[in-house]
Amino acid sequence: MATTHKVNWSVSASPTVTVDAVAGASLETKTLHEDIRKTLGGSGEVTNDGAIDFGGVTNGATNYLSATSGGVNIGDGDTRFIWVKHTGYVYSSASALGVVNSDKIKIFIDTKHIASLGPGEGWIIPLPDTSDNATNFIVKRGGSADIAIETIGLD
Repeated sequence: MATTHKVNWSVSASPTVTVDAVAGASLETKTLHEDIRKTLGGSGEVTNDGAIDFGGVTNGATNYLSATSGGVNIGDGDTRFIWVKHTGYVYSSASALGVVNSDKIKIFIDTKHIASLGPGEGWIIPLPDTSDNATNFIVKRGGSADIAIETIGLD
């Protein structure tokens, strides 16, 4: 019996504007951006071989990785899908979180900084084809403390 592994993903964003309250006239109001006027989003599917090469989960339990000053690999040129989340905690162990921390984490492709995430924020990188030029996807801490991250890099 053949097995096919797929990741179905979707993203959405709501560009908003906050209009300040005006005494005697209106309350503070949050609305969609006046020029964009809609939410943004998309979805897709990535087929992979099911191998969790970076980070991961064992029997439903998260295996935390440590974003250090030197960085931790979360993917390579063969990776088809990456999900990474900043836990908001200092790294303690693969199975336990340390104290709360508000430092950002930084995501790199090789030496190029491509994104930063704050506590609780997550990001996906769908790669339906292998990368021709990226050799490593790396997460580094943004401050002085090693940060616990959740991640899955699927080949």
